[in-house]
Amino acid sequence: MEMKTQQLKEFLFDFDNDSPFSKNEKLNQELIFTESLWKNLQHNFQHETLEGFFKGLPEEERELYFKFGIECILNFIQINFTGPTIVQQLDEFLNKTCADFDYKSRLSVDNEDINVNTKHAVLLCAASAIFKHCEYTSLNCWWQWRALMIHQQILDDLSPKLLAEVEELHKKLLDLNLESHFQALLELEQVQLYQIYRDIPKSELHLKNARELLGVKHDLVGALGRRTKYQQNDVAQLQLIVSIGENTTRCDVREFTVAKNLALEDDVRLDTVQFKAAPNLPMLTDLEQKFLVLSVRQLIISQPRDNLYYEEIKPYLDYLLHQRNTWAVRAVVLLIRCKLESSHKRTIERCLLQCEEVMQCVGREEPQFYNRLTGVFCTHFLPIWKIEEQLAELMLNTGLIKASLDIYLRLKLWEEVIVCYTLLKLRHKATEIIKEQLEVNPTVKLWCLLGDSTDDVDCYQTAWEMSRHRSSRAQRHWGEYLYYRKQYMAAIPHFEESLRINPLQVEVWLHYGFAALEMENWQCAATAYKRYTTLEPGNFQAWNNLAKTYIKLGHKRAAHQALHDAIKCNFDNWKVWDNLMVVSVDVNAFSDVINAYHRILDLKGSHVDPEVLQALVSHVTCSTKEPNLLLRRTQELFGRLTSICPLHGILWELYADLATDVTTVAQRLQRAHRGYTQTGWEKDIGQCKEVLRLCDKLGECALNNEIKSSDLIVSNARLSLTSSLSAIKKQQFNEPLDVDNLSSLVQQVTEKCRTAHSSS
Repeated sequence: MEMKTQQLKEFLFDFDNDSPFSKNEKLNQELIFTESLWKNLQHNFQHETLEGFFKGLPEEERELYFKFGIECILNFIQINFTGPTIVQQLDEFLNKTCADFDYKSRLSVDNEDINVNTKHAVLLCAASAIFKHCEYTSLNCWWQWRALMIHQQILDDLSPKLLAEVEELHKKLLDLNLESHFQALLELEQVQLYQIYRDIPKSELHLKNARELLGVKHDLVGALGRRTKYQQNDVAQLQLIVSIGENTTRCDVREFTVAKNLALEDDVRLDTVQFKAAPNLPMLTDLEQKFLVLSVRQLIISQPRDNLYYEEIKPYLDYLLHQRNTWAVRAVVLLIRCKLESSHKRTIERCLLQCEEVMQCVGREEPQFYNRLTGVFCTHFLPIWKIEEQLAELMLNTGLIKASLDIYLRLKLWEEVIVCYTLLKLRHKATEIIKEQLEVNPTVKLWCLLGDSTDDVDCYQTAWEMSRHRSSRAQRHWGEYLYYRKQYMAAIPHFEESLRINPLQVEVWLHYGFAALEMENWQCAATAYKRYTTLEPGNFQAWNNLAKTYIKLGHKRAAHQALHDAIKCNFDNWKVWDNLMVVSVDVNAFSDVINAYHRILDLKGSHVDPEVLQALVSHVTCSTKEPNLLLRRTQELFGRLTSICPLHGILWELYADLATDVTTVAQRLQRAHRGYTQTGWEKDIGQCKEVLRLCDKLGECALNNEIKSSDLIVSNARLSLTSSLSAIKKQQFNEPLDVDNLSSLVQQVTEKCRTAHSSS
């Protein structure tokens, strides 16, 4: 069935930026109240005959069921995500019609139930089944993709089973032939789902496709501006520059009733940066704004949480909030800002009030639901209970423990309830409440939480048996109980079993890796950290630990790459740079050695690593590949080092090896001698041996035919050699030192000096 642009728009309900209309203009509102449709579905659900049932239907009836499925998922989203509240008639109808069948259990995946706050799960269950089995158009797969996205968002953990369905469906989406607007919309919806699963390469690919289709370019640049009320001078600030395609069809965003952007009202900090030159902010279409929202999400999941993290994201949020937004875009941008600013004392109060404002706008009647829908699929709009959870977390951060506890209790977030009661020194109350819930409806999750609140390992065993050995949660809680008590050896099997069942658990990979690292199980640690860094690439410590495991396994090149990734996450940790420098020597990446050494000096001020420097000099002096470039860069490094640490003899000695003429060699060896012969050197036999070795080199250099006997270098060398020989002879070491060669050199250099005097 081919669709024209307007038909496709209505089929996909792409109405976020449309003027208000009656629901009946676009879809038969009464369709969802058709009891015969529900009875047929319920019968085939019970007998597992859905696929055959839909195949036997004529096209007209399949069209009817497909529209029914769309109506189901739309109402599900309105009830659980966007609001406003559905009519009481529908609520009563669903409770009455669907009471005889457990639809929630049909949405359980990988032995994990959907969130307990999910309302009218039957709507999503019916829609998912219809989109999967009722073949109506080639665009079935698009609504099926949307249903999978919503399904994943009402689960507490990422589901490998749903991800497998996503990957299979993704192949079908590639075959769709759409005009640019709808193709861009599809790309953005694919970005969102892959971001949920933390598949960064795929989400980046679809984000790039959307960028090209929309013709949007954006970049962060430096611009002069002020960020505080009392700032006198403009200084460099980050600014987002967005350019749009000239041939792009423009459709300005309409005026909607959206969440208010609350002012900061701080005594010092400005609400947004005031730039010296007023920035040019082209008005973006709704789809372009959604593209920027997903670009922000990409930064959030892929970038390290360093000092620049917030500074890089805030320009995007400020830019979007200066635009006229559709309902979903405004709400999501404000919630992202709340999340990012929740740890700052100057902004925490605004965050709390702003989150309350977003919650209130969900319940308002305006704008109508059809102006909210599409944003759910491409802005990461959260289920209502997750917004409430964010509000409770903000309350907890501001010290409103009892207020946050009330929300957690209502949402049945028992892990957070335990935290609140622990802070109130009433942890036993959490145990009592969980036990009460277990009496009403015993679940694997509740048994795990009872174990957490009572420190009773038997509860985890009970949960594991209840799940028939299929719950990743039971093994995860069990493993973490042992992990936090540093019983790493015992924790590892539980983590392994949990990850075997569900390999998408980010924190479990991290804890498993650390436990294996502590037990020196290098192969397991490497596997764990590799998987973790795939899902969470912004943790520099994980990359550093991965490199350590590779080194222990002898995989030096893999370690070298892992350390490069660690540095991307933390550019200012000198220890990571030091690790990279050492490993770079092992893999003959001497350009990286020089870069790393310079960065360590930037961070520490001074740093001397003789082994690395000796390896570098040895490579440079013997290398035939790019000798001039490496030699020049190595000389620059030693020039910097000797200016910082002028009394380190080894630096001057190695620097002498890099010299291209004998005179410079002699001068640097002379400086090296000064460094080696600091006060008290002659009392240490080890230092005496180093001085003897250096004197041999200095003497041989002074005797070189290229140095004239009248040169001051010769007389200086004679004085250095003579004083060293005299000092060593005075010492009485248990181990005799061989000074014969030095004595011979002193005589020869002295003779060369006499030659100069006699010729003069």
